[in-house]
Amino acid sequence: MKLSFNYKDILNELARSDKNARSMTDEEHEALKDCLYNMSVDIEKRCRKNGIRLFLVGGSLLGAVRHGGFIPWDDDMDFGMKRSDYEKMKKIFDKEFSDMYELRCPNSPHPNANRFMQIFKKGTVLRTIGEDNPLQPSSVYIDVFPYDYVPEGRYLRKFRGLKANAEMFIASCVMDEKTMSEKKRAYLSKSKDGKLFIRIRRIIGTVFAFRSPEKWFDRVDKTIFYRKKSALVTSATGRKHYFGEIYPTKTFFPLTEISFREHSFFAPADHRKYLEGLYGSDYMKVPDVQHRESHFITEIKL
Repeated sequence: MKLSFNYKDILNELARSDKNARSMTDEEHEALKDCLYNMSVDIEKRCRKNGIRLFLVGGSLLGAVRHGGFIPWDDDMDFGMKRSDYEKMKKIFDKEFSDMYELRCPNSPHPNANRFMQIFKKGTVLRTIGEDNPLQPSSVYIDVFPYDYVPEGRYLRKFRGLKANAEMFIASCVMDEKTMSEKKRAYLSKSKDGKLFIRIRRIIGTVFAFRSPEKWFDRVDKTIFYRKKSALVTSATGRKHYFGEIYPTKTFFPLTEISFREHSFFAPADHRKYLEGLYGSDYMKVPDVQHRESHFITEIKL
């Protein structure tokens, strides 16, 4: 069964009906990108100091390759960490980063409401339409995805991948059931597919609500953490989930470096292969305006 409604369109519709929501001005957009860049440089330098390698992935890596920095209409930063660095980051965060930042991450002392690590900058405010999770700070943040080894055996790999994807779906359904606003439910329910989307997620969210969404995200993190070294890695919590982001380990490691604005960040060893897998062979082509993401805000303070 395939649901045909566009979730982005639903959020845009929400924004258009909310008198407090608006698009960012050009000045605000540039200020946000500057804030994200300076934040990322500072965090990356602190990571290097502690022997942790934070590397560019997703749209941030694409921006570095295609534009030398941010994708012009983008306003976030995506990073990856090898699992060993990811676990070390949890342990040292309070000592090395908590003066300026807050952490949200599964299986850590810090409360989590997502399947991967997010680092928020204290003293900032960023409220966007569609992000109504009360467990997350309403602050400027970067995303950090763990990169885990993948079993080389086909059957074990399939089992772990299916288990991880199922747990992620359950966790998101339980989170929606606990936190989704009635306004968002109402707009999702305006279409036939949207109603089905809500109905399915409410059923799953209710059935599995015996465990909190935070605990479900902890389970996801434990499932994807494969301790045996192998020739394959995945970003199981990324945009294409477990099976969609499996690459040869040599695609990423050992890491290389790439310029993003004036700073040199770590990056996957073969960024071409990675970007082709994520965005297709024409990843260097700038998409048409209608295919570019837009975000609507209700409050911003940098």
